[in-house]
Amino acid sequence: MQASWFSRQGGERTSNSDAAAVGQQDQCLLAVLVDGAEKGPRGAELARHWADVVLQALSGAPARSPVAIHADLKQEQAQLRHRFLRDIASYCMVSLDLETLAVQVWHCGDCRVGLLHRAETRWLTTPHILARQPGLSPPNSGEEQDRHEQQLTRCLNAKRFSALEYHVFSLQWGQALLLSTDGYWQEHLDAGISRHFLRDDASLLTLPVMPEQFDHIDQTSDADNLRHVQFSSATTRRS
Repeated sequence: MQASWFSRQGGERTSNSDAAAVGQQDQCLLAVLVDGAEKGPRGAELARHWADVVLQALSGAPARSPVAIHADLKQEQAQLRHRFLRDIASYCMVSLDLETLAVQVWHCGDCRVGLLHRAETRWLTTPHILARQPGLSPPNSGEEQDRHEQQLTRCLNAKRFSALEYHVFSLQWGQALLLSTDGYWQEHLDAGISRHFLRDDASLLTLPVMPEQFDHIDQTSDADNLRHVQFSSATTRRS
């Protein structure tokens, strides 16, 4: 199975505001996907910036400690007010130990992490959107349903740090990790709309679970929005 990156600007968007970063450090595969919203003026720039920030946090935290990563990202979020005061984004991130096949998953917003096995997709995360809130009354109209599907209950923004949801799963050889923006999983996979006619930016990062390292990711993207890093060894925590 080939590692791949698909990313396409949505028909109702002025630019592609999705971004991803992938790295391998010792026995760990690290990846992050960020979906920048167009509500602010610099959503695409925020997505690329935060993808780099998260990858560095994953590579610098001892043993991929959730406490250390939470502290690093909270510190970095406080700096967003200097450049991204009006921008917001969703993101998800994974750290896969290729020896134990344990994968740590973090997410905030409506990006999702899933597993692909024998052509079947199983989502590991539930998006932070109003429509998935427990106890919510059924929508009265299609328009209200659309609003519930689009309204985030957690997101990355400069004003307040939203805690990430965290899980650990056990994988198997032959599976593939999927990191997807809502434009891909909600419009294309759930609604069945062709990838050529999607309204929102749509991106999917596919990472096969295999023992050997991969040094190439097949890319089909209309933007330069994937960063692939090969870390030489465990890095020292940033000061």
